[in-house]
Amino acid sequence: MADWVFAAERAYVAAAVGTPGPPADVPPEFPSEPSPEARARALAAAGAIASRYLAVGTPRSFGILIDDSTDVEPAALALEAHRTWFQPRDIRCAARHGGAEELAAATGGRVVSIDEALACDIANVYGASIALAPAQLRRGTHVNILAIDLVDPELAQLATLVREAGLPALAAGLVDGRQLDEITIFVVDGAPIALAG
Repeated sequence: MADWVFAAERAYVAAAVGTPGPPADVPPEFPSEPSPEARARALAAAGAIASRYLAVGTPRSFGILIDDSTDVEPAALALEAHRTWFQPRDIRCAARHGGAEELAAATGGRVVSIDEALACDIANVYGASIALAPAQLRRGTHVNILAIDLVDPELAQLATLVREAGLPALAAGLVDGRQLDEITIFVVDGAPIALAG
């Protein structure tokens, strides 16, 4: 189990219920400019928490999409974070500009096309150049994506879209997550709440 994922979930719940942060004389856990490792963990944890509330109950397939080999380590961390709650059997790895083989080796997955990786129960898009269109996703898929500008406006209208600011209410149980077989999309938006957790 990844304690850092649970810490991030506690930060989301605290943000929803208004739990005060540490006293002013207690130094923050992260420096003002977080390390790349801390940022990668925050992004991975935020995506996993969103998947917990927005994905199908027992996801069997997990897609990871990257731009290139520089995204392998943070993308593999996303799978580690998701394994806090899920045990997908089919790990699909795709890359826009190379690195899918490295990603598959790091995650125990297999190399597939971008469309095959998006046809999973949960898809994590770690590529900044991989845009999503409605025809690429099937009903019931949950997608974690780094930025809203990667989501086609038509898809944003069709899907249940949750941005990072909406995750605290989900984690605290104040709003419902997945309803039926809709497409759900979580926009990580830099995960500042998880980063503070």
